[in-house]
Amino acid sequence: MSVHYNSLRPLVISLLVSFFPFLSIGQIDYNTIVPPEGQRPSSFEDYLVQLAYLNSPATQILAYEKKIAQKEVELQRIDWMDDVNFGFNINEVSLSNVLQPSNDNLVLYPLYQFTAGVSLGSFTTNKKKREIKEFDVLISDMENNQHKMKIRAETLARYRKIILAIETLKVRIKAEEDTRNIYQISQQRYKNADLEMEDMLRASEAYNNAQEKRLAAETDIQLSIFALEEMIGIKWESARKAEERFKK
Repeated sequence: MSVHYNSLRPLVISLLVSFFPFLSIGQIDYNTIVPPEGQRPSSFEDYLVQLAYLNSPATQILAYEKKIAQKEVELQRIDWMDDVNFGFNINEVSLSNVLQPSNDNLVLYPLYQFTAGVSLGSFTTNKKKREIKEFDVLISDMENNQHKMKIRAETLARYRKIILAIETLKVRIKAEEDTRNIYQISQQRYKNADLEMEDMLRASEAYNNAQEKRLAAETDIQLSIFALEEMIGIKWESARKAEERFKK
């Protein structure tokens, strides 16, 4: 579920540079999209969203990618040192004259030279490289926020499908009961020669259709539960144990 913007990265970076002063204006509080770890959700639905986010492998992948980006920023901060050149020169003649003193020997000081140099362009280049790496960290945050929004939307959609499937089953059960009663009455009337064969067969067909729809509704519930369990990472029965706490 991780989203990469390699092809769009130059455009994203340029937009960030242009609009960076305005990023704080009207910004979404993503802690309301997904409750942070350790914070009690305000509802059962938020609890499911929190479970889905914390148990998603994509969440860990995004966290690792951000750490990599942060490490690259740290490396870039000291990368300029690779361009520093050091030198050490010894005045061998003067050193020899010092070791063998004589009135005729000429000693020139200093006896050695220590030098260090760095290209002035390296400071500018490395600064820009570091800024790009810092934007990579911001991009990883944006990817994580996008991940939160997708997690919430998908989790709630799958949860609502369970609710819909349960309510649909209730309707199917009631319809099955009604058609069964009609079928049983039709059978009795047919035995008493008070109903035509065609009408009795229609009642039987309606009852069979109602049974099939009830079985399909039961299957929809199970499939919806499997889909939600895939998101939240735990069994539906385990998640439902927490539901009562949010109703109090």
